[in-house]
Amino acid sequence: MKKFIATVVSAAIVLSLAACNKKQPEPSADISGTTTENQNPDGSSATSSTFPNLASQYVTDVREKYKSLEGEDCEYHVPELLVKSAYADSINQEIAKIFEKYKEEKNKNGECSHYSTEYIAYLTKEGILSLVFIECDDNDLNEFHVYNLDVNSGEKVENARLAEIAGISDIRKTAMDALQAFYNRLEIFKIENYKVVKESGEALDEQEKAVEQSFGEKYLNQNMMLGLTNESKMFFVSPVCTTAGADIYYFIYDVDGIDLDDEDNPAFVGPRDDGTDDEADDDSDTGTNDEPASDGPGDDDDDDEED
Repeated sequence: MKKFIATVVSAAIVLSLAACNKKQPEPSADISGTTTENQNPDGSSATSSTFPNLASQYVTDVREKYKSLEGEDCEYHVPELLVKSAYADSINQEIAKIFEKYKEEKNKNGECSHYSTEYIAYLTKEGILSLVFIECDDNDLNEFHVYNLDVNSGEKVENARLAEIAGISDIRKTAMDALQAFYNRLEIFKIENYKVVKESGEALDEQEKAVEQSFGEKYLNQNMMLGLTNESKMFFVSPVCTTAGADIYYFIYDVDGIDLDDEDNPAFVGPRDDGTDDEADDDSDTGTNDEPASDGPGDDDDDDEED
């Protein structure tokens, strides 16, 4: 009998030790300082390190509002900010106006000028929400809209403050390094010191000249489109010269030169490739700002009507 009791006690001790050694996950703290526990899409709990999109508590996809505009292979994923502030309201209104334009286009022409929209949303531990809304067209001449919002105050966050949070003293230099890393990841051109590497004495072709021009201060500067990832790493949106299709596209890339317009990015909300399309998209996602592609590097027309 004593032997049986000893066995039971031993088993209980082992189970107790196992329970003690198993660290229980702690609920993550939200930006406002209250303790919350995030949820995965399947309803299960998740800590902040595993939650796929931290910004989703402050921005939601209102695609259902615009379903009537969608056609075959056409999806409109539309961000709507849940933050209550004048700046957040102005962002929501600006995006809503874009879709009013789409409605007019569809009523007049039977289709919209952009076949889909998507967005990328990040939230830093400081409470900075960086939202990138992207209008996509058939030629990958996409239009980017970048917004940075402090979810605590509801106010706009300027580039200087973003640089301070990211620990960056020179935005232009950091952007140049990031763009150089991006080009080298593409493996189309080899870039060193922001110049295309060529054989000794070999002249640059027009496309290579455009590559070097994309490092110019006109495109990479203190006021360029940028934001912060969840980890407070800076990202940039700027024109990039490639060898596919049109000469100039706009890209979004982080300080390490990684393309962020990717459906595998947890912060990405948009159309997903289900693998059924026989005409595969290019490996690189491309886009443009609210300027025509001809305004990018390599264009000889200096017609600067826009501010």
